Amino acid sequence: MTARQGVGRGPAVVAASMLALGIGSSLGFFPGYFVAAVRDDLDISRAQVGLLVSLHFGCTGLGSIIGARITEKVGTRAAVVVDQMMVAVAAWGAALLDSYAALLAAAVFAGFGYALANAATNEAVAAAVPETRRTLALSAKTSGVPMIALISAVLVPWASDRWSWNLILMIAGTAAAANALISSAIIPDIRAAGKRSKRQGSVLPKGIWWFAVSAFFLVGSSQPLFSWAVPYLDEGLGTSKPVAGAIAGTAAGLGAVCMSLTALRADYLGRTRRVPLIVGLCSVLTASILLTMSGLTLGLVVATIGLFAGFIAQLAAIGIMHAAVVDRAPQAVARATGVTMTGYYMGALATPVSFGALVDWLGTYTWAWLVMALASGVGAACFARANRVGDVVP
Repeated sequence: MTARQGVGRGPAVVAASMLALGIGSSLGFFPGYFVAAVRDDLDISRAQVGLLVSLHFGCTGLGSIIGARITEKVGTRAAVVVDQMMVAVAAWGAALLDSYAALLAAAVFAGFGYALANAATNEAVAAAVPETRRTLALSAKTSGVPMIALISAVLVPWASDRWSWNLILMIAGTAAAANALISSAIIPDIRAAGKRSKRQGSVLPKGIWWFAVSAFFLVGSSQPLFSWAVPYLDEGLGTSKPVAGAIAGTAAGLGAVCMSLTALRADYLGRTRRVPLIVGLCSVLTASILLTMSGLTLGLVVATIGLFAGFIAQLAAIGIMHAAVVDRAPQAVARATGVTMTGYYMGALATPVSFGALVDWLGTYTWAWLVMALASGVGAACFARANRVGDVVP
């Protein structure tokens, strides 16, 4: 399918891509939400739980460049279907084998699969939606991730108090298998390697790696908002797990809504203003993390405000970032996505486990949040430098 043929199916492609990304990322979020259940059952530390999250997203990062190349060869539809089936196999395998080693293997396997979904959905949406709605479409697609975080934050802590974490994974695996069928019917079959000349297919903007570095700090600094918000509110501030899950879930849902609103603004401003908007959002994220940390002394209300602002800033920045990458590499969307998402998921690898290790080591969440705030500030500076990227060279 060519880009012109895919335009009429834009809304359906965006919706299918959103569902695929949400389910594809689910195994990266679940450990942070059934952390108490899995720690009690398998007798593991917080750092070991964090390692599950880090491995999943880290393997996505490691596989992003090759995943983009595979997507160009096999097509967007096949790439998404394969990812969903890998999630299904990983989830059911870990549930049935019932061990920490199985959870580690599932994190690795599903993480590599998720690299396919990222490149394929960016390529599919870029082909199906006109540039004037690019940020909105890519933000809506990316909102599948916070939506699964919302659903997980609300339901998984509650379910883990009543059922086993194994059953939760079985449900996720079944949903992934069902979505593979949905994706096969809706995602267009775009083979980028076939529709572009050899010279065009190798074109990337000079300095595109600045987007990878910027994404590393953006995601690395904010990933603990997703992975550790519930344990932080539960252990650090004394809320119950269901209340903590409801707060984190509501923050993720509000973030997803604001993500689309910010995307409309970014589309109105145009491609030259998208990256500066990301810089501003990173600065807001820095302040939000400091507010979240301040909840340890100022109380739950302050921490909640910080979480809400942090989710909104992070998700809005990520949605705009995808559009900015497509802007800078319209003839090599999958490859530019692969480069950027390598840094993105290296950040997601680095901080969940290090955040948990810092809390275990120091016995407080304070220093872990301070490190994240510093990383977010660095991310703002890197995006300011990335704004100079744009001259496309062979």
